[in-house]
Amino acid sequence: MKRALMIDGHVHVYQNFQYETLFAAALDHFSVLSSDGETESAKVMILLLTERSDCSFYSQALEINLQDYLFEKTAESGALLLRQSQTHEPLLYLYAGRQIISQEGLEICALASEYFVADRALTAEQLVVNINSAGGVAGMNWAPGKWFGSRGKIVSQLFERFTPSQLTISDTTMRPTFWPTPVRMAAAQQKGFKVICGSDPLPFAGEELMVAQYGTCILGEFDESMPVTSVRNVLTRPGTTWTVCGRRSGLASFVKRQSRIMLQKYL
Repeated sequence: MKRALMIDGHVHVYQNFQYETLFAAALDHFSVLSSDGETESAKVMILLLTERSDCSFYSQALEINLQDYLFEKTAESGALLLRQSQTHEPLLYLYAGRQIISQEGLEICALASEYFVADRALTAEQLVVNINSAGGVAGMNWAPGKWFGSRGKIVSQLFERFTPSQLTISDTTMRPTFWPTPVRMAAAQQKGFKVICGSDPLPFAGEELMVAQYGTCILGEFDESMPVTSVRNVLTRPGTTWTVCGRRSGLASFVKRQSRIMLQKYL
């Protein structure tokens, strides 16, 4: 059955976050994202984790006590279903996933996947190969300054080496609204590579409010008995229409967020 998949494709859940606040914000944001006229019952709300090597929310989620929500296992390993704790109403799906730093310093996302390897252990090319071999969806994450110079050349080579079914582009709120589509991203899109959008909350208190503020809406087949397989298929098979939903950070928000990153790095 075709459903409107509302996807935040770049989610971090840090220990200093208020988990109840995070999921409430995600549900609020998903509720207002465009879904091409689909009814609420036809929507599937999805959070794709891109956890750093020092984070492990997915593996701990079933043991976390939440007042308004509860997690339960799905029929497939790699996805959990979030329900309302009182009514048991299904709310959204949370998928395992990682953001891995390659030897070159590029950020490669293993989406809808439990694949894990230490940062800087493998090249970007090796990571994409391994993520695909493990059944996951590989994403090349754009980040300020990461697609320039020698690393930029590697990015271009990866879009020559792989096909759109083997590699996606990850675009997040860290590319502010005033920043035009990067040249290499636009060139890859011309070749058929899809862009999956995500919120990319930073490890600071209050950033959990960003979740599902920016995402991708896809009309595709979704089988509740095979949630992982369904999402992998939608993200890798040609012929689906992807629509950008929500918004990236504006100038003021970007400056504030980037400043916090720099202060954390140098203090």
